[in-house]
Amino acid sequence: MSGPPIPGYHYLAHLGSGGFADVFLYEQQWPRQKVAIKVVRPDIPLSDREKALFTSEANAMALLADHPYIVSVMTAGVTRDGRPYLVMRYCPPPDLGVRVRANPMPVADAVSTGIKLASAIETAHRSGIVHRDIKPSNVLVTVYSEPALTDFGIAGGLHDLEGDHDVRISYPWSPPEMLNGRSNGSVASDVYSLGATIWHLLVGRSPFSIPQGDNSTRALTARILHASPPATHRPDAPPALDRLLQQCLAKDPDHRPATALELALGLQRIEAAAGFPRTPIAVEGGGSEPPPFRVDDPDDVDATRLKPPTAVSALAPVPAAAPTAGPGRSRRRTAALWTALGTGALLAVGATLFLTAGSGGADQDRGTPLPPSSQRTPGDPAPQALLPAPSLSGQRQDGWVRFTWGGADRQAGDTWQWTRTDTGAEGRTVRRSLRLRAEGRVCLEVRLVSDRASSAWADDCVR
Repeated sequence: MSGPPIPGYHYLAHLGSGGFADVFLYEQQWPRQKVAIKVVRPDIPLSDREKALFTSEANAMALLADHPYIVSVMTAGVTRDGRPYLVMRYCPPPDLGVRVRANPMPVADAVSTGIKLASAIETAHRSGIVHRDIKPSNVLVTVYSEPALTDFGIAGGLHDLEGDHDVRISYPWSPPEMLNGRSNGSVASDVYSLGATIWHLLVGRSPFSIPQGDNSTRALTARILHASPPATHRPDAPPALDRLLQQCLAKDPDHRPATALELALGLQRIEAAAGFPRTPIAVEGGGSEPPPFRVDDPDDVDATRLKPPTAVSALAPVPAAAPTAGPGRSRRRTAALWTALGTGALLAVGATLFLTAGSGGADQDRGTPLPPSSQRTPGDPAPQALLPAPSLSGQRQDGWVRFTWGGADRQAGDTWQWTRTDTGAEGRTVRRSLRLRAEGRVCLEVRLVSDRASSAWADDCVR
């Protein structure tokens, strides 16, 4: 197969084909460089729908072209026979899905890649763009071994999705609400697909596929709609990573991380706790910023601050904590990214966003504090035997959210472990309730922990 003649470009090779376009490798004549050119296939009728899809992709990728983890569009045009084309930065094959199929990524690399892709997706969302087709094969790899999100061909505007009556999906990575027609795509659906993609990087297959099993579209759809989100079963994966990915794959969109940025922050906390190399979050672009979590403690210098454009530094490795005046006080971890330009140490143009890895401070009722000797390090593996998950419900009352739980068979010496999945705050208590001060969405996980066994996690979110 040969690419069409395009003035200013010399055809080199065929790279691949998609649903309605072929991708070719060309050499740009001036300035000389290799580029990838995506051309609508000659057998595809150029209906208004196909023209709109191609125009949407060109506009979306051009709007996001400066992001380091999105494939940039350099220009666009129409061939002599009337087929639209896009000229894009060339990323050598294979795509990330092929690369990890036989050799899944090390955990540290998968977490780092997830942070980078979440940066790209958050930037798209802030620009009013929902990707709707995030999957491993749509992540290319640059010559510098960095991930680059591509194929915005079915992307949609945040405010125009409900009127879209012809939605194309990739079944293994699509959320339940898109499979059953309840949604045409949303921020929550992109978060689901990114979580499924990270899961794939760790395991080498999509979350609900079964090796040597029935992976037909019908079987996959049934499992995505009804089966519980699976764990990766990687012995080297921190339990917190499995919990975060299972939260991304929640059936209820309200139980997933609220934004791609929230997912990136969760991955950063995992990096810090595991001592992995730090990965910064690169969030730039237009769109309104998500509201920061309300912190009333005047001494809490780690409060979330958001300013556009944004570069979010990775979390530093957690140092040994010095004894604090009160038991049960949570550690707070922060980091900031400073860029020096030139010998004059000119501060880089842009703003630095200082983000809290886990917050709580004086704004939460931590319950009865436990002696230091009985505290378990966050992220310790749970005992293998699982008790049934407790019942959990939350209710908002005048700026506070009160969670209550019960049902599990608690005995003397057992404790309740809780984790705020929206901020990373965590703790232990012997009470069956927890009160938190928060104006926005609050998500909590609770389980019973004892020497004999631990229960499964229960989770609930209150808006």
